[in-house]
Amino acid sequence: MRSRTLASAAIGATALLGLTACLPAGGGDKAADIGTAARASAGAPSPTPSGSASASAKGSGALTDLSGAEILTQAYEATRKAESARVVAKVQFEGKPMGIDLALDKDGNCNGAIRLDGMGRLDIIKSSELVHFRGDEAYWRGAAKLKKTPKKQTDQMVATLANRWVKLAASDPRASEMTGTCDLDKLTGDFGRANPLARKGETATVDGKPALAVTSPAKEGTQTDYVATQGTPYILKSAISGDSTGEALFSRFNEPVDTASPKDSDVLDMGKLGSGGTGQAA
Repeated sequence: MRSRTLASAAIGATALLGLTACLPAGGGDKAADIGTAARASAGAPSPTPSGSASASAKGSGALTDLSGAEILTQAYEATRKAESARVVAKVQFEGKPMGIDLALDKDGNCNGAIRLDGMGRLDIIKSSELVHFRGDEAYWRGAAKLKKTPKKQTDQMVATLANRWVKLAASDPRASEMTGTCDLDKLTGDFGRANPLARKGETATVDGKPALAVTSPAKEGTQTDYVATQGTPYILKSAISGDSTGEALFSRFNEPVDTASPKDSDVLDMGKLGSGGTGQAA
């Protein structure tokens, strides 16, 4: 994943939070325009070097016989062709660390979570028909703080919405910003032309899978892509080091995304609020 794609992933992730601006807070005010949350990706496995590329080329297949640019060309093409994947990313958004953990596909479905430092966690499930999202208490309090919501209204909002699933029809205009967040094509769209200066590095293990590191110069510093050396040459990890930092791990290629509605009888139906109705079960 190129550095600008890491940034766009963060921006796209926060776009879904525009949905919460439509939710009523205590006293009738809107909840918040911005806020973020997710499962932290701190537990994501890091590549473990296991020797130089030349020393371990035997048994790794013909991939390691290619140049760095040729390897990346194959890897970018293979990753772009994947119908679905899980992406676990650590990025910087407006100076704060953000964790993204999403399973998503080319049909715009996704399931996962997002967390921005100091803003709690937001879970998201999106299918072709529905969007479900759930913020924890820290998320709602952080969102209320950004909106400068009075404490009494904030407490009412937290009591009503914290850790509660909210649903919205995917066809609702308020859900339109979710398209980019949950679109794998957009997320991998920056896997384009390989840098001709790309150079093969060491072999590594990423999440138990053998890989080969390929480094490329980037505006922010150094781009390192870890390419699977067994089976399809997918990008297993992409990272930036230097003036900017960030990383993304890719896994579960071509596995179906679970878009089943939450098994919860107390889901708040956002579509009912505008007409004076109350939240209905999903």
